[in-house]
Amino acid sequence: MKTLFTMTKKILVVIMTIMGVATNAQHNAGNNGKVLLIASNPAVSKQTGWPIGVWAAEVIHPYWEFANAGYTVDIASPEGGEVKIDGFSDPSDESKYAAWDFLSLGFLKDDAKASLLKKTMKLSTINPKDYKAILVCGGQGPMYTFIDNTELHKFFVDFYLTGKPTAAICHGTSILLKTKLPNGKFLVDGKKWTGFANSEENYADAYVGKQIQPFRIEDLARKMPNSNFVVAPMFEAFAVEDGNLITGQQQNSGAEAAKLVIAQLEKNKSNYPTYVLVHGAWADESAWGFVRNDLAKNANVVVVNLPAHGADNTYGVGIGLNDYVKTVTNAVNAQKGKVILVGHSMAGEVISQVAENIPNKIDKLIYVAAYIPRNGESVIDLSKKDTTSKVGAALEFNKDYSLATIKKEVVHDNICADCPDYMKDILVKYHRAEPNKALNDKAVLTAKFASVPKYYIATNKDEVVPYSLQQQMLKDNGTFKKVFELPTSHLPFVVMPKEFLGILLSIQ
Repeated sequence: MKTLFTMTKKILVVIMTIMGVATNAQHNAGNNGKVLLIASNPAVSKQTGWPIGVWAAEVIHPYWEFANAGYTVDIASPEGGEVKIDGFSDPSDESKYAAWDFLSLGFLKDDAKASLLKKTMKLSTINPKDYKAILVCGGQGPMYTFIDNTELHKFFVDFYLTGKPTAAICHGTSILLKTKLPNGKFLVDGKKWTGFANSEENYADAYVGKQIQPFRIEDLARKMPNSNFVVAPMFEAFAVEDGNLITGQQQNSGAEAAKLVIAQLEKNKSNYPTYVLVHGAWADESAWGFVRNDLAKNANVVVVNLPAHGADNTYGVGIGLNDYVKTVTNAVNAQKGKVILVGHSMAGEVISQVAENIPNKIDKLIYVAAYIPRNGESVIDLSKKDTTSKVGAALEFNKDYSLATIKKEVVHDNICADCPDYMKDILVKYHRAEPNKALNDKAVLTAKFASVPKYYIATNKDEVVPYSLQQQMLKDNGTFKKVFELPTSHLPFVVMPKEFLGILLSIQ
């Protein structure tokens, strides 16, 4: 027991990664990247005199589909600012026309969600490279605000030409009556597409007793040369795809169009690099919350939750390096092609062993303030090489020294000294005892591990894995292609997320 105590005590510097926990993002929300919805600004109908805008279901139903599929959803409009919901589309409207739409009702009654419609981004400020797909929403407004909007037409065509999913629904498809490719041909030339049907216009006009729209999409679409405009029975959920152009017929088709977009996005994953992010000790997958969604704009991002960490119910006693390696290996093998494997702090040993075991699946390894083991070394062995860490002396153990925790004040003052106070409190709140076995298990590394390209992001104000130890490990290993440096404590992706991402994305 005395030997175990001495050994674990030296784990002191086990320090490792007590990475950020519950970050500013919900677990696994938005990991897959960003989708842009484009809605109409408010206008007044010259036909009816009504205030008009966007149809509720045509924003909200696609929003729901994309969010549930793990995408971050932004809403833009040509002029930015507040967009208004068409009266008949509001489930609370006295007409009761959309009273069945409980999904839109919930969205509009939720202040946080409803506020998204009050502060839409201006289209001209949007960087299309930040989005993996776009969807132009319908409503009564687009027949006035979209039909002659050349800025929107160009944005839509330019995005379409990237090959990424490009969608429009209902009266939002009116833009396809005029959008042209650089060669002068209509975008829908030779394409199968849909939009609000004449049968539905007839129904709507009869319902209110007057002609609502200034023109009909179907009438004009059928006059276009070499265009295949198709419709389903009135108000049936219907969407079609032709290449990366996806269109939906009317308000009941928003979810169907979104599902087609999501299916294409799944196929398109091979067009992006895949990052697998592995947290360190005393942390969980949410540690990456400050950077994972931005990284996912132009990448596939997988965040791993190690056994006995975060929400995982595995009891920590007896959990070892092999358990961590198995979890990460399964995540890597689930991806098509090679991955960029990123490990923070203690996870440096984990990703090293994974690369040894499956080198053909690893494009490159990126260590972030992490331990770099050599063959036969453990995290504890590495921690013994430096006695300046502030964490070791602050460790507290259970009775048999199989689990370790860290004193609250050390979390606040040393692990993330430059973190905002709320983040320090979160680190303490979600702190969970760390299994000691994994910290003592030794890596088994050969030339297979040595063959994988490696990069390091050092933290020169680190008091967990001290900067001097980082430099010593880099010198001992000697096989790193490039070393980067950030002036932060142990959590650079929390303290300097933009700079951290810039480095990550610069590694080619």
